[in-house]
Amino acid sequence: MRKLLALLLCAGELLLFAGPSGLRRNYREVEQLQVIQTMGLDAQTGGVTLSLAAAGEDGGGVSRMEADGVSITAAMDRIRSYSYEEELFCPHIGRLLLGEKLAEQGVESTLAYISRSPELRLDMPLFVVKGGTAEDTVMGVGDGDRGICDVMRIVEQDVKRRGESGLTTAAQILRDTARCGSALICALETGEASEKTDAPGEGSGDAPAGRSVAPMGYAILREGRLCRYLTKEQGIAVGFLKNRVGRSTVELRDSYGKPAVLEINGGGSRIRPVWEDGTLRGLQIECDARASLLELGGRGALRGTEDTDYLTARLESRLAEYLSEALKASKELKADYLGLAEKVERAAPTAWRNLEQDFVDLLPELELEITVRAELNQMSDMK
Repeated sequence: MRKLLALLLCAGELLLFAGPSGLRRNYREVEQLQVIQTMGLDAQTGGVTLSLAAAGEDGGGVSRMEADGVSITAAMDRIRSYSYEEELFCPHIGRLLLGEKLAEQGVESTLAYISRSPELRLDMPLFVVKGGTAEDTVMGVGDGDRGICDVMRIVEQDVKRRGESGLTTAAQILRDTARCGSALICALETGEASEKTDAPGEGSGDAPAGRSVAPMGYAILREGRLCRYLTKEQGIAVGFLKNRVGRSTVELRDSYGKPAVLEINGGGSRIRPVWEDGTLRGLQIECDARASLLELGGRGALRGTEDTDYLTARLESRLAEYLSEALKASKELKADYLGLAEKVERAAPTAWRNLEQDFVDLLPELELEITVRAELNQMSDMK
């Protein structure tokens, strides 16, 4: 029996690697592949602009390619035809940047392409370039040695740390759009990099810094189209309402009018529906926040409980403001990108089934009661 099994295994290996249709025929040396890691997509008249980038390795520099086409497939074929590389390898694409114009026109066809493509993954994060194009970002961000791929790895780490602007994948956008009719995508803004680089051959450190990108809250999609942005501060509220609170800073003024910086490091929320005669009338939102003191202008430490209580009250007021703004946008747009309907249904499934209107139609008229309780922790210093 063992000999028969061994013969079958050997025969299978020969068929796999020796046959003209076997996997061996598609084998390539790693050095022959250009591994694409970042993809950009923009809407153009009658088609799209596709941008691709690969990180430089072993001092080889950064590779960037772009082409127009009537479709994504046509643009990709054009890039492959005119590329200097022997073969482009796309299954390692780790992120997709969308230009603002394309996001405004709608992302439905883009998500459908990702779902059908044998090379792209549904767990790939998507980003919207606020006020710009993906082409300019992919082709222009970075310096001679670092490009968009290197910069985006840092951006994604920062987003995960902050928590409020969680990376949103294609699968999550499809799911949220199907469930709620709306979704959130992390928004990016481009600007001058803060780090200067050496001029070629001079080592002076006075060369232009180049361009970089930074996360700036969320882009709101309603029925697959970009309709508004949430600011970076309003994104903090999203973290609380979705119970995905990371680390973010809030700048305040203490009781003496001096600047104070607090770091939010934990918290969450509870949402309770308010019913009246079987009708949903409002939502009670209760948030808890934990923060620590980072900086206190002009002084080394807080002076007693009065200072602590004052800053705590200021933090509660500021967070309540952020929550109110994020919820107000949801009501105005009739877009449940915060997933409120699901929480109402879980809290009162029987009453939910008896609702005569869709939740998004009720949303603009709901009364909101927001309560924030904060505490300053880690207040000890070296003294």
